[in-house]
Amino acid sequence: LEKNPKDQQLLRLSKLVDETDRLDAAQLTPDDVNNPRDYILLGYTLDSRTGLGKFEGYFHKLVDWLKTMPIEKVLEQPEVKERVERIRREQEDFKRLLQRSSFQLGNVVVTDLREVERLPAGNRFLIYTLFPDTNVSLRVHWGPAHSSVIAAVGHSIFNRTCKTSVGDLMSRYGGGGHQGAGTCVLPLDKAADAIDEILMELQANG
Repeated sequence: LEKNPKDQQLLRLSKLVDETDRLDAAQLTPDDVNNPRDYILLGYTLDSRTGLGKFEGYFHKLVDWLKTMPIEKVLEQPEVKERVERIRREQEDFKRLLQRSSFQLGNVVVTDLREVERLPAGNRFLIYTLFPDTNVSLRVHWGPAHSSVIAAVGHSIFNRTCKTSVGDLMSRYGGGGHQGAGTCVLPLDKAADAIDEILMELQANG
C-alpha cells in the first residue's frame, strides 16, 4: 500500500521537531558530535557558534526547503552542502587546535584561544568528547580589537554533574547566562584575576 503523502509529511515534520528539541537541549551523544547526520548535522550549519558566519538569509531558505523536502534533499542543496563540507573539512584542524590550546584542571577544561589568529569552523561540544572526565569548560578569547577578554563557561553535555550556576557566576563579572552556560566581558587590567577566581569557583563547586 502507498503511504499517504500527508502522513509522510507529518512524520517528517515530527522528526524535525524532535531532533530540533534534542539539539536545543543539547541531549546529544558523542556520535552526534563527532559524526553528525541528518537534522543534527543541519542544525550545526545554523549555529553561529560553529563559526560559519552570518546565516539569516540561509535560515529563511531552510525553512522553505524543510516544508517540502526530506532531509536528504535539503542536505543536497548547494548552500547547505557548502556549509557541511566546510564543517567536515575543518573538523580535524579544529580538534587539533582544541587539543593544543586546552588543559584540564580537576573537573574543569580550560581553553585559551588568545594566541589563535583564525579559528576553524567546529562543533562547540567537541571539547567535551576530548576531555570526558571534566564536567565544565572555561573558554577564554579576545574581545573586539583585543580591547577586552571574554570568558565563556559551559556545563558538559555528557557529564552533567557540575553544580555551578553559570549565569549567577558570570553576573558577578558583569555578564550573564543561565544555569548551564554564560559569558562575561573582562577589562584587560582585571582579566587575569577574574579568570583565576572563576576557575577556583568552578573547581570548588565540583
